[in-house]
Amino acid sequence: SSLIEVDLTVEFENSIGLNANNIDITAELLAPTDLTITDRLPSALTSAVSGFPVLVSISPKADAGFGFEGLAMVELYTKAIHYTPTIPWRLFTSHDGGEFEDITTLTSSGSFRARGSTGQFSDFIILLDNRPSGSVINDKVASLSTIVNGNRNKIAALLEAAIDSGINDVQSALAVNDDDAALAAVDSLISLIDNASGNEIADVWRSSGDVVNVKGLLLTQLQTLRFSLRTL
Repeated sequence: SSLIEVDLTVEFENSIGLNANNIDITAELLAPTDLTITDRLPSALTSAVSGFPVLVSISPKADAGFGFEGLAMVELYTKAIHYTPTIPWRLFTSHDGGEFEDITTLTSSGSFRARGSTGQFSDFIILLDNRPSGSVINDKVASLSTIVNGNRNKIAALLEAAIDSGINDVQSALAVNDDDAALAAVDSLISLIDNASGNEIADVWRSSGDVVNVKGLLLTQLQTLRFSLRTL
C-alpha cells in the first residue's frame, strides 16, 4: 500500500502551558467502513474518503495544566487526495466518540488542505459530505442555539440578549432565502462574540475538562456557518 502522509497544524490565539509533552497526537489509518467512523457519521450522505481514511486525535493530557482562550485553529494537509472545488470534502470533529460535525472554515489545494476552528479537542477527520447545503446550514444554526441554550448561565445578560437577537436575524434571513442577509448577521455575531471579554462569556478551555469554552464553541459554529453560506 502507498504511504499516506498528513501534516497537522494547530494554532492558538492565547494558550497556557503549551508544550509537546502536554499533548498526545495520533493519526490512525482506518478502513472507510470501520465502525469507529461509520457509527459516528451525522448522515447517510456523509462518508469516509477512500483515498484518505485517516482519523487524527489530539488529546491534551488531563493533568498537564494546559489551556487556551477562545479559538484554536486546526489544519490538515495531505497529498493523498487532490483538491477539486466540486467535491465537498470537509473537516469534521468529534468529541469523546460522539457524532462527527463539520467545522470547516477553508478548503484549498496543495494537494488538499482543510482548516477549521475548535473550542475543544478530540478527533478530526476529512469526510465527503453530500448533504444538501440547506440542511448543513440548518444543522449549524441549530447547533448554535443548542450551545447558547445549554450555557446561558455562562453568558452575561446583555451579551446573551444580543446573541439571541443575532441568531434570530440569521434564522429570519434563511427563512426567506436571503443568504446575503444571513451572512451579514453571522459576520455581526462573530464580531460581537470575538470582542466579548472573559467577564461576559466563558472563554477558557482546560485539559482538566472542568470548564466550558462557550466563546470558542460559538465561534467554531459561526465560522463554519460562514464558510457554508459563502459556498452556496
